[in-house]
Amino acid sequence: MRQESRQDEGGGNEGGGGEGGGGVFVCVPTVSENVPEMNDPELVKPNMNDDMDEGEDYEAAITATGYGPFQYWLILIGGFANASDAIEILCVSILLPAAECDLHMTSEDKGWLSGIAFIGMMVGGYVWGCLGDIFGRRSVLMVSLVLNGLSGLASSFVQTFPSFLVFRFISGVGVGGSIPLVWAYISEFQPPSKRGAALSIIASFWMVGNVIVAVFALVTIPYDIGFQAPGFVYNSWRVFLTVCALPALITAIVMMWLPESPMFLLTKDRKDEALDVLRKMYSLNTGKQPYTYPIKILSTAGLKVQKETRLTKWGTFTSAILQTWRLTKALFSRSLIFTTSIMIIINFTIQFGYYGLWLWFPELFNRLEQYYNEHPYHNVSVCDLTEYHGNGTQQNTCKDDGHNVDTSALISILITSIAPLPANLWTIVCMDKLGRKFFLVFSMFLSGLAAFGVYLVKSSLDNLILACVFGALCTMGFNALDCLGAELFPTHLRSTALAVTLMAARIGAILGTVTFGYLVDLYCAIPLLLVAAFLIFGGMLGLVLPNTTRIALM
Repeated sequence: MRQESRQDEGGGNEGGGGEGGGGVFVCVPTVSENVPEMNDPELVKPNMNDDMDEGEDYEAAITATGYGPFQYWLILIGGFANASDAIEILCVSILLPAAECDLHMTSEDKGWLSGIAFIGMMVGGYVWGCLGDIFGRRSVLMVSLVLNGLSGLASSFVQTFPSFLVFRFISGVGVGGSIPLVWAYISEFQPPSKRGAALSIIASFWMVGNVIVAVFALVTIPYDIGFQAPGFVYNSWRVFLTVCALPALITAIVMMWLPESPMFLLTKDRKDEALDVLRKMYSLNTGKQPYTYPIKILSTAGLKVQKETRLTKWGTFTSAILQTWRLTKALFSRSLIFTTSIMIIINFTIQFGYYGLWLWFPELFNRLEQYYNEHPYHNVSVCDLTEYHGNGTQQNTCKDDGHNVDTSALISILITSIAPLPANLWTIVCMDKLGRKFFLVFSMFLSGLAAFGVYLVKSSLDNLILACVFGALCTMGFNALDCLGAELFPTHLRSTALAVTLMAARIGAILGTVTFGYLVDLYCAIPLLLVAAFLIFGGMLGLVLPNTTRIALM
């Protein structure tokens, strides 16, 4: 069985390291140095020996392993890696009302606290994503998860706002790396007919993370737990942060028992290792002995193949930097620049719209609940409360007990976290039937319209319903975009492409959260209108993307 190769331009042939062999490695081309076009870093060729490369192509090989316990276990672990990222992001917005007094935060400070994680994600996503294409998805993913968990844990102990901001930035660096690597890693274990559903399940774990963090908040933040010492406070919201750091650390430990992506191994010309991984997958899925796996030889037809050679540690470092630049440059070559540019714009718009509003829902819910507790017979919209902070005065916002948070607001967050369940189920069942572009355009257009409605709601219930609708609609767009990001780019550029497009997404998220922080207390109609406009525009751009549904990975 032979797969049609799809060539792309771009991507260098030098640099890069890999695992295995007891030394430090970098990648060099398999083709002879006397082939002039292969020495041009602007050109990428698939395996030059395609006509003589006997064996089955990768899609046939991965399909032959069957589909069963291995993929289910892999999806579960990848899902929790995604959920741990959601926990680390949303936990900050949930603790804002509780932590504002301890850390002496203004609305602008809260905006920067929400935004600093995305600055870290922007930096981390690019660095870790490129390293994932050089050294492997699994090992780099594990490191990013550990960094995420440890820095999140450290942030729960610091006592000042600047130091808290620094650790949340470092946590964002870890989160930024794990997100692109999860999609690249999981997608390469899936046959074309199952890939859309599998990636949609992974994406659905973002909702699981949101639910988990809301439950963590409900059982910790409202209660008087922790301890105090002279100059040191470890109270309920800090306990909450400690608990939120654990999923990332646990997931990293469990990943020690998972293999490297066999598709990545093939691009490094490690055919024997790739075949060994496929045999183990086959054995776990079918219950048969690994040696009965029907495919004996793997073809690298259509793949950009690089061999490994030993270098010093310094040589590996410099080669990694060079390779990172060339991988990035490859995304803007003639054959990929259009797709890359469109994906950058769409990622920017959806995250500006979603995070600009979503991360402020806890704060807006809290204001609305406190207002109705003090004025039960009044009827206001969220934007009518721009100068309201509870307790009858804007200056005195902190309660004596330090728990400046309404439990009913946390319950509202839990409800909005569960609300995307039907949308997630729909994408899992129909992503491979209706297609990625359908869900992307449908989601972003309708979520843009829903954002207009936030300005019009007059009750806490209306606000809750609209938040649920907005979250559910955006979820479908994120699920579709996750699939497209993993499928539109060739294997040797996949995690770099995800990192670059997600860098644009982080810029959108940063600008969205900071814009809300500065404008929500001045004239909140402006950020709401910006959210709607960006979402609708991004959705319309989705119409020009190529179709990737049920198509083999490049």
